[in-house]
Amino acid sequence: MLKNFLIAAVALVILVTGCSKDDPLGDIPTLPGDAVKALDDIVLNEMHDQNLPGVLVGIWIPGEGEYVKAFGSKNLETGAHREVAEQFRIASITKTFTGLRILELYDEGKLDLDDLLIKYFPGFPHANTITIRNLLNMNSGIKDYANDEFLYKWYLAPLMPFSMKTAMLAAAGDSTEFYPAGDSVVYCNVNYSMLGLIIEQITGNTIGEEITENIFKPLGMSHSIYPEDPYLPGNVIGYSYNEKTMKFEDKTTLNPEVPNAAGAIISDMPDLKRFARALYKGELISESTHQEQIETLQMHNSPEWVRYGLGIMELGGFYGHNGTIFGFSTEMFYLPEKDAVIIINVNRLDLDDKSKSGRLFAKIAKYLFPDVVKW
Repeated sequence: MLKNFLIAAVALVILVTGCSKDDPLGDIPTLPGDAVKALDDIVLNEMHDQNLPGVLVGIWIPGEGEYVKAFGSKNLETGAHREVAEQFRIASITKTFTGLRILELYDEGKLDLDDLLIKYFPGFPHANTITIRNLLNMNSGIKDYANDEFLYKWYLAPLMPFSMKTAMLAAAGDSTEFYPAGDSVVYCNVNYSMLGLIIEQITGNTIGEEITENIFKPLGMSHSIYPEDPYLPGNVIGYSYNEKTMKFEDKTTLNPEVPNAAGAIISDMPDLKRFARALYKGELISESTHQEQIETLQMHNSPEWVRYGLGIMELGGFYGHNGTIFGFSTEMFYLPEKDAVIIINVNRLDLDDKSKSGRLFAKIAKYLFPDVVKW
């Protein structure tokens, strides 16, 4: 009963906000009216079907137009509407920043992608066979610490102590379940926790300082932060739906050291729009390094078009990454053929860690680019 009430309540507070001429997201024309209507329907239907509190969608297609809208609520108690320029947790999209900083250090001659982990972590299991490239490519063979048991523990205690070193030690404890490095591309958060530690070892700075000075600032990403405290700027609430109580729970505040270099960053749509293009086009790295970056490998037990490169994901020709963290689900993808960017954020992610934005991205991409998508 309450769940149905919440669906109805969200529908009642739907707010659709396009760009004004002063909007920081850009001033290209909006997409044609029939496309806007179709996209509105896709979003609103998805909100109803998945019981989504609020959704942000940004689509930019040079030569065709843009679609930038906020739907629904940032606060179910007050009914406050979501806004297109508000900040949110981007979760695993953070991996693209960590990976990019590693590639910058490679260009600077401060590391080699084929360095063995024994150089940085002499006591880590199989450190004499795993390389930095393996960490970037998600084919290190390391077992992830972020299993269902871990997520449940974090769900109950969002501020629990943790660190990148804790993540590495947790993975080391499961070394009997490692597989040979290079054999399979299997998504693993600890790969990027360890890359964060390598960055800190080499530079003597924190991962947050390195990303801020070498990526955020050069790209003018003034609303992006690597947080040092558990709070989210602004007043958007990230929700998880509790199936037992049939209520939404506030999961906005959490310890950023738990997701760390694999998932801690906070950003907004204008900044992610800028970054999505810069990431794919290799703006901050050499051309040769960029070509290595976007050489992707098929992920294990996935369709051929689901692939991973050096800190970048490929989904059937779309390049970027997605991210899930309690309270938020986000997509950030760039389509080279159209020079197009799609950003989606939903302020809901539950204990099961199943994305609330992925299906929406798939439907929008299929509508806009039916001759390109492979799903």
